[in-house]
Parts: sequence; C-alpha cells; structure tokens
Amino acid sequence: MAVLVNYQVDRGIYDNPGAAHEITLITTEYTYKNDMLVHLQMGKNLNIKLNNLLQYKFNKDKNFHNEQFLFKKIYNKGDPKPTTRSTFEEKIKQFNESQTKISREILEEYRYTGKNGKSAAVQIAVTEKDESMHAVIDFKDAEQYENFIEPAWLTQIT
Repeated sequence: MAVLVNYQVDRGIYDNPGAAHEITLITTEYTYKNDMLVHLQMGKNLNIKLNNLLQYKFNKDKNFHNEQFLFKKIYNKGDPKPTTRSTFEEKIKQFNESQTKISREILEEYRYTGKNGKSAAVQIAVTEKDESMHAVIDFKDAEQYENFIEPAWLTQIT
C-alpha cells in the first residue's frame, strides 16, 4: 500500500548552489485576474505522471519538448490549452506584477542509499507558493518509507 508523506522544505539548504538536484519537471503558474499562464520546463524527457494544482496529466503516450506554454481562463473547468511562446510573452506583459500570484512545482528524482543499505530513488514534488515551500513524497509501500533517508532540506510534517 502506498504511503503519502508531507514535508517542510528548508529553502536555505534547498537553494544552496552546492546542493545537487535532479530536476525532471518545473511547472510555474502565473495567475492574474481571470487568466492563468503556465510554463512547463522539462529537465529530462521522462515519462512522467504528475498531479499538481491544475491536475495536469502527462503519460507515456505524449511526446514532450523541453518547454511548453499553456493558457486558460481560471473559471474554465478544463485543462489549460497549449499556446506559443510569443503569445505567452505577450499575455504575461499584460499582467500586473504586484497582483500576479506565482506558484511553482518542481518534480525531482532523489537517489539515496536506504537504511537497509540498498540503493533507491523516489520522486519528490516540491511546491513553492507565497514564500513557503512544501514537499510530498508518494512512497510505493511502507518498506520504502521506513528505509528512506531524507535529504537535509526536508523535515517531515507530523
């Protein structure tokens, strides 16, 4: 049975230039009035399934480029629609910087040697919003969770 665990992220340690991160996807959302712009940046062309604030769904049937730009009206229930870089840049110029809400989600692969001495990896979803950073790890089972050695930048929320 899967184990979902929430963490607080220490921004000072996480953003340290000496800290190594294997980032697979960054999703940045810009919301202003009724418009939302989304910028996706892929660190690797991996087959990723990520559920974030807008429930974007990626699966192995889709071929992704290094960047994608999307737009939607926030009151629409559907997924954001792809747009071009130039349209994205034009729309973002219309956003009032002081009133634009920005949230970012980072999906990274974290490799470690577990408490049991075996090499392992997990995907960590880090969310940055309103100057705070949180992370979620979806462990495949209790054994993986029990053998996990967290990086210094994570503190489990109890």
